[in-house]
Amino acid sequence: MKQWYCYILLILYIFALAVGILGNIIALLNYMCCKKSWTTSQIFLFNLILCDLAWILTLPFTIYINLRKPTAYETQTFCQFKKIFFNINIYGSIFFLTLISFDRFVGTVHPISSLQWWNQGKAKMCSMFVWFVLFLGCIPDFFLAFAVKRQEHITICLDHIKGPFIYINIFCIIRTIIGFLIPFSVMISCYIMTVKVLRNLPKRNTNGRKSGKPLMLISAAIIVFIVSFVPYHIMIMTLIILRIHKNVNMNNISTLSAAYEFLEGICSISSCLDPILYILASERFQKNWLAMKQHTKTICCFRRTRRVGVIKVTSS
Repeated sequence: MKQWYCYILLILYIFALAVGILGNIIALLNYMCCKKSWTTSQIFLFNLILCDLAWILTLPFTIYINLRKPTAYETQTFCQFKKIFFNINIYGSIFFLTLISFDRFVGTVHPISSLQWWNQGKAKMCSMFVWFVLFLGCIPDFFLAFAVKRQEHITICLDHIKGPFIYINIFCIIRTIIGFLIPFSVMISCYIMTVKVLRNLPKRNTNGRKSGKPLMLISAAIIVFIVSFVPYHIMIMTLIILRIHKNVNMNNISTLSAAYEFLEGICSISSCLDPILYILASERFQKNWLAMKQHTKTICCFRRTRRVGVIKVTSS
Protein backbone atom coordinates (compact mmCIF):
# COMPACT_ATOMS: atom_id res chain seq x y z
CA MET A 1 0.00 0.00 0.00
CA LYS A 2 1.91 3.05 -1.24
CA GLN A 3 -0.77 5.74 -0.87
CA TRP A 4 0.41 8.80 1.05
CA TYR A 5 -2.32 8.54 3.67
CA CYS A 6 -1.14 5.06 4.65
CA TYR A 7 1.93 6.59 6.27
CA ILE A 8 -0.26 8.95 8.29
CA LEU A 9 -2.43 6.02 9.35
CA LEU A 10 0.66 4.06 10.29
CA ILE A 11 1.85 6.83 12.62
CA LEU A 12 -1.66 7.18 14.05
CA TYR A 13 -2.01 3.44 14.72
CA ILE A 14 1.45 3.17 16.32
CA PHE A 15 0.65 6.14 18.57
CA ALA A 16 -2.77 4.69 19.50
CA LEU A 17 -1.23 1.28 20.19
CA ALA A 18 1.50 2.64 22.47
CA VAL A 19 -0.52 5.23 24.36
CA GLY A 20 -3.81 3.33 24.37
CA ILE A 21 -2.46 0.02 25.62
CA LEU A 22 -0.34 1.71 28.30
CA GLY A 23 -3.14 3.92 29.62
CA ASN A 24 -5.84 1.25 29.53
CA ILE A 25 -3.70 -1.47 31.11
CA ILE A 26 -2.72 0.87 33.96
CA ALA A 27 -6.38 1.70 34.51
CA LEU A 28 -7.38 -1.96 34.24
CA LEU A 29 -4.76 -3.08 36.77
CA ASN A 30 -5.85 -0.36 39.15
CA TYR A 31 -9.45 -1.54 38.92
CA MET A 32 -8.57 -5.20 39.35
CA CYS A 33 -6.01 -4.83 42.14
CA CYS A 34 -6.75 -1.64 44.04
CA LYS A 35 -10.52 -1.23 44.00
CA LYS A 36 -12.47 -2.78 46.87
CA SER A 37 -15.82 -1.30 45.83
CA TRP A 38 -16.79 0.31 42.56
CA THR A 39 -19.07 3.26 41.95
CA THR A 40 -21.54 3.26 39.07
CA SER A 41 -19.26 5.47 36.97
CA GLN A 42 -16.31 3.16 37.58
CA ILE A 43 -18.36 0.17 36.43
CA PHE A 44 -19.02 1.91 33.11
CA LEU A 45 -15.39 3.03 32.83
CA PHE A 46 -14.20 -0.54 33.38
CA ASN A 47 -16.40 -1.76 30.52
CA LEU A 48 -15.19 1.13 28.40
CA ILE A 49 -11.63 -0.10 28.95
CA LEU A 50 -12.64 -3.58 27.76
CA CYS A 51 -14.07 -2.09 24.56
CA ASP A 52 -10.84 -0.18 23.97
CA LEU A 53 -8.69 -3.26 24.50
CA ALA A 54 -10.81 -5.25 22.04
CA TRP A 55 -9.88 -2.74 19.34
CA ILE A 56 -6.29 -2.09 20.46
CA LEU A 57 -5.47 -5.81 20.16
CA THR A 58 -6.28 -5.60 16.44
CA LEU A 59 -3.92 -2.65 15.82
CA PRO A 60 -0.75 -4.78 15.45
CA PHE A 61 -2.44 -6.62 12.58
CA THR A 62 -3.56 -3.29 11.10
CA ILE A 63 0.01 -2.01 11.25
CA TYR A 64 1.17 -5.25 9.59
CA ILE A 65 -1.33 -4.75 6.76
CA ASN A 66 -0.09 -1.18 6.23
CA LEU A 67 3.58 -2.18 6.21
CA ARG A 68 3.26 -5.23 4.00
CA LYS A 69 0.93 -5.74 1.09
CA PRO A 70 -0.50 -9.21 1.75
CA THR A 71 -2.44 -11.47 -0.54
CA ALA A 72 -6.11 -10.83 -1.25
CA TYR A 73 -7.06 -13.82 0.93
CA GLU A 74 -5.08 -12.52 3.91
CA THR A 75 -6.57 -9.05 3.50
CA GLN A 76 -10.10 -10.43 3.29
CA THR A 77 -9.66 -12.55 6.42
CA PHE A 78 -8.21 -9.61 8.32
CA CYS A 79 -11.02 -7.28 7.20
CA GLN A 80 -13.66 -9.77 8.34
CA PHE A 81 -12.46 -9.74 11.94
CA LYS A 82 -11.43 -6.08 11.91
CA LYS A 83 -14.96 -5.04 10.95
CA ILE A 84 -16.47 -7.00 13.85
CA PHE A 85 -14.05 -5.74 16.51
CA PHE A 86 -14.20 -2.21 15.14
CA ASN A 87 -17.97 -2.01 15.51
CA ILE A 88 -17.80 -3.52 19.01
CA ASN A 89 -15.27 -0.86 19.99
CA ILE A 90 -16.91 2.26 18.60
CA TYR A 91 -20.51 1.44 19.52
CA GLY A 92 -19.54 -0.06 22.86
CA SER A 93 -17.56 3.11 23.59
CA ILE A 94 -20.48 5.28 22.51
CA PHE A 95 -22.96 3.43 24.74
CA PHE A 96 -20.69 3.45 27.79
CA LEU A 97 -19.77 7.12 27.30
CA THR A 98 -23.50 7.84 27.21
CA LEU A 99 -24.06 5.85 30.40
CA ILE A 100 -21.22 7.75 32.10
CA SER A 101 -22.88 11.04 31.17
CA PHE A 102 -26.26 9.77 32.37
CA ASP A 103 -24.74 8.59 35.65
CA ARG A 104 -23.17 12.00 36.33
CA PHE A 105 -26.46 13.67 35.38
CA VAL A 106 -28.42 11.50 37.81
CA GLY A 107 -25.93 12.06 40.62
CA THR A 108 -26.06 15.84 40.12
CA VAL A 109 -29.69 16.54 39.25
CA HIS A 110 -31.32 13.83 41.41
CA PRO A 111 -28.77 13.13 44.16
CA ILE A 112 -31.35 12.01 46.76
CA SER A 113 -34.15 10.36 44.83
CA SER A 114 -31.72 8.42 42.61
CA LEU A 115 -30.50 6.50 45.67
CA GLN A 116 -33.76 4.56 45.57
CA TRP A 117 -33.54 3.39 41.96
CA TRP A 118 -29.94 3.84 40.76
CA ASN A 119 -27.07 1.83 42.23
CA GLN A 120 -24.18 -0.48 41.33
CA GLY A 121 -26.55 -3.35 40.60
CA LYS A 122 -28.47 -1.31 38.03
CA ALA A 123 -25.18 -0.17 36.49
CA LYS A 124 -24.08 -3.80 36.11
CA MET A 125 -27.43 -4.68 34.50
CA CYS A 126 -27.04 -1.79 32.04
CA SER A 127 -23.51 -2.94 31.21
CA MET A 128 -24.68 -6.50 30.59
CA PHE A 129 -27.47 -5.19 28.37
CA VAL A 130 -24.99 -3.11 26.35
CA TRP A 131 -22.78 -6.16 25.76
CA PHE A 132 -25.86 -8.13 24.72
CA VAL A 133 -26.76 -5.42 22.21
CA LEU A 134 -23.17 -5.34 20.93
CA PHE A 135 -23.07 -9.08 20.33
CA LEU A 136 -26.53 -8.90 18.78
CA GLY A 137 -25.19 -6.21 16.47
CA CYS A 138 -22.39 -8.57 15.41
CA ILE A 139 -24.90 -10.84 13.66
CA PRO A 140 -25.23 -8.50 10.63
CA ASP A 141 -21.42 -8.21 10.58
CA PHE A 142 -21.02 -11.99 10.47
CA PHE A 143 -23.67 -12.13 7.75
CA LEU A 144 -21.95 -9.46 5.65
CA ALA A 145 -18.49 -10.91 6.28
CA PHE A 146 -19.10 -14.59 5.65
CA ALA A 147 -22.39 -14.98 3.74
CA VAL A 148 -22.51 -12.14 1.22
CA LYS A 149 -20.39 -12.70 -1.89
CA ARG A 150 -18.29 -9.94 -3.43
CA GLN A 151 -16.16 -9.48 -6.49
CA GLU A 152 -12.65 -10.80 -6.19
CA HIS A 153 -10.94 -7.40 -6.04
CA ILE A 154 -13.30 -5.95 -3.39
CA THR A 155 -12.50 -6.54 0.28
CA ILE A 156 -14.77 -6.08 3.26
CA CYS A 157 -12.66 -3.11 4.40
CA LEU A 158 -14.10 -1.16 1.44
CA ASP A 159 -17.71 -2.26 1.90
CA HIS A 160 -18.98 1.28 2.46
CA ILE A 161 -17.64 2.31 -0.93
CA LYS A 162 -17.88 -0.78 -3.13
CA GLY A 163 -19.70 -3.40 -1.07
CA PRO A 164 -23.27 -4.74 -1.34
CA PHE A 165 -25.19 -1.48 -1.14
CA ILE A 166 -28.59 -2.80 -0.05
CA TYR A 167 -27.25 -4.47 3.09
CA ILE A 168 -24.73 -1.74 3.85
CA ASN A 169 -27.37 0.96 3.48
CA ILE A 170 -29.86 -0.70 5.86
CA PHE A 171 -27.33 -1.66 8.53
CA CYS A 172 -25.54 1.71 8.47
CA ILE A 173 -28.75 3.72 8.83
CA ILE A 174 -29.91 1.57 11.75
CA ARG A 175 -26.50 1.76 13.44
CA THR A 176 -26.26 5.51 12.91
CA ILE A 177 -29.66 6.14 14.48
CA ILE A 178 -29.44 3.68 17.39
CA GLY A 179 -25.70 3.72 17.99
CA PHE A 180 -24.87 7.36 17.24
CA LEU A 181 -27.72 9.89 17.00
CA ILE A 182 -29.76 8.69 20.00
CA PRO A 183 -26.75 8.36 22.37
CA PHE A 184 -25.37 11.73 21.25
CA SER A 185 -28.74 13.37 21.89
CA VAL A 186 -28.85 11.81 25.36
CA MET A 187 -25.34 13.05 26.17
CA ILE A 188 -26.11 16.62 25.06
CA SER A 189 -29.38 16.59 27.03
CA CYS A 190 -27.59 15.37 30.17
CA TYR A 191 -24.96 18.07 29.73
CA ILE A 192 -27.50 20.88 29.31
CA MET A 193 -29.63 19.80 32.30
CA THR A 194 -26.53 19.35 34.48
CA VAL A 195 -25.33 22.85 33.58
CA LYS A 196 -28.72 24.31 34.49
CA VAL A 197 -28.73 22.60 37.88
CA LEU A 198 -25.17 23.65 38.73
CA ARG A 199 -25.89 27.25 37.77
CA ASN A 200 -28.98 27.38 39.99
CA LEU A 201 -27.14 26.13 43.07
CA PRO A 202 -26.53 28.86 45.64
CA LYS A 203 -22.91 29.94 45.81
CA ARG A 204 -22.64 29.29 49.52
CA ASN A 205 -23.52 25.62 49.03
CA THR A 206 -21.24 24.98 46.09
CA ASN A 207 -17.70 23.79 46.23
CA GLY A 208 -15.79 24.69 43.08
CA ARG A 209 -14.07 21.30 42.83
CA LYS A 210 -16.95 19.02 43.78
CA SER A 211 -19.71 20.78 41.83
CA GLY A 212 -17.52 21.09 38.76
CA LYS A 213 -16.42 17.47 38.70
CA PRO A 214 -19.67 15.98 37.21
CA LEU A 215 -19.69 18.66 34.54
CA MET A 216 -16.03 18.06 33.82
CA LEU A 217 -16.60 14.32 33.37
CA ILE A 218 -19.59 14.83 31.06
CA SER A 219 -17.66 17.46 29.08
CA ALA A 220 -14.70 15.10 28.68
CA ALA A 221 -17.03 12.29 27.51
CA ILE A 222 -18.61 14.61 24.91
CA ILE A 223 -15.18 15.75 23.68
CA VAL A 224 -14.06 12.12 23.26
CA PHE A 225 -17.33 11.42 21.45
CA ILE A 226 -17.06 14.38 19.07
CA VAL A 227 -13.35 13.96 18.24
CA SER A 228 -13.46 10.20 17.74
CA PHE A 229 -16.87 9.31 16.34
CA VAL A 230 -18.64 12.31 14.80
CA PRO A 231 -16.35 12.65 11.71
CA TYR A 232 -16.59 8.91 11.01
CA HIS A 233 -20.40 8.86 11.06
CA ILE A 234 -20.60 11.99 8.94
CA MET A 235 -18.42 10.19 6.39
CA ILE A 236 -20.63 7.09 6.53
CA MET A 237 -23.80 9.09 5.83
CA THR A 238 -22.01 11.03 3.08
CA LEU A 239 -21.06 7.77 1.36
CA ILE A 240 -24.63 6.51 1.61
CA ILE A 241 -25.98 9.69 0.02
CA LEU A 242 -23.37 9.56 -2.73
CA ARG A 243 -24.14 5.93 -3.50
CA ILE A 244 -27.90 6.59 -3.52
CA HIS A 245 -27.35 9.23 -6.20
CA LYS A 246 -24.73 7.04 -7.89
CA ASN A 247 -22.02 9.68 -7.57
CA VAL A 248 -19.26 7.26 -6.60
CA ASN A 249 -17.10 6.79 -9.69
CA MET A 250 -13.52 6.33 -10.82
CA ASN A 251 -12.83 10.05 -10.47
CA ASN A 252 -13.52 10.27 -6.74
CA ILE A 253 -13.24 6.73 -5.46
CA SER A 254 -9.57 7.11 -4.44
CA THR A 255 -10.34 10.28 -2.47
CA LEU A 256 -13.34 8.67 -0.78
CA SER A 257 -11.31 5.58 0.11
CA ALA A 258 -8.55 7.68 1.64
CA ALA A 259 -11.02 9.81 3.61
CA TYR A 260 -12.89 6.76 4.89
CA GLU A 261 -9.75 4.92 6.02
CA PHE A 262 -8.36 8.07 7.65
CA LEU A 263 -11.56 8.79 9.61
CA GLU A 264 -11.76 5.13 10.58
CA GLY A 265 -8.26 5.51 12.00
CA ILE A 266 -9.33 8.65 13.89
CA CYS A 267 -11.70 6.44 15.89
CA SER A 268 -8.60 4.88 17.43
CA ILE A 269 -7.99 8.15 19.26
CA SER A 270 -10.78 7.21 21.67
CA SER A 271 -8.56 4.47 23.13
CA CYS A 272 -6.02 7.18 24.03
CA LEU A 273 -8.56 9.67 25.39
CA ASP A 274 -10.65 7.26 27.47
CA PRO A 275 -7.98 6.86 30.20
CA ILE A 276 -8.36 10.61 30.77
CA LEU A 277 -11.96 9.94 31.80
CA TYR A 278 -10.69 7.40 34.28
CA ILE A 279 -8.31 9.97 35.78
CA LEU A 280 -11.11 12.53 36.09
CA ALA A 281 -13.43 10.03 37.75
CA SER A 282 -10.93 8.48 40.17
CA GLU A 283 -10.05 10.64 43.16
CA ARG A 284 -7.73 7.95 44.49
CA PHE A 285 -5.82 7.84 41.21
CA GLN A 286 -5.42 11.61 41.32
CA LYS A 287 -4.12 11.44 44.88
CA ASN A 288 -1.66 8.67 43.96
CA TRP A 289 -0.50 10.69 40.97
CA LEU A 290 0.12 13.73 43.15
CA ALA A 291 1.88 11.53 45.67
CA MET A 292 4.37 10.50 43.00
CA LYS A 293 5.64 14.08 42.99
CA GLN A 294 6.62 13.56 46.60
CA HIS A 295 8.47 10.36 45.73
CA THR A 296 11.87 11.71 46.75
CA LYS A 297 10.57 12.91 50.09
CA THR A 298 8.85 9.57 50.68
CA ILE A 299 12.09 7.67 50.05
CA CYS A 300 13.93 9.91 52.48
CA CYS A 301 11.29 9.32 55.13
CA PHE A 302 11.43 5.60 54.47
CA ARG A 303 15.18 5.58 54.93
CA ARG A 304 14.92 7.66 58.09
CA THR A 305 12.61 5.12 59.72
CA ARG A 306 15.19 2.42 59.11
CA ARG A 307 17.97 4.51 60.60
CA VAL A 308 19.73 4.79 57.28
CA GLY A 309 21.45 8.09 56.73
CA VAL A 310 24.69 9.90 56.30
CA ILE A 311 27.04 9.90 59.28
CA LYS A 312 28.65 13.27 59.61
CA VAL A 313 32.20 13.00 60.95
CA THR A 314 33.61 16.03 62.68
CA SER A 315 37.26 16.47 63.42
CA SER A 316 38.19 17.38 67.00
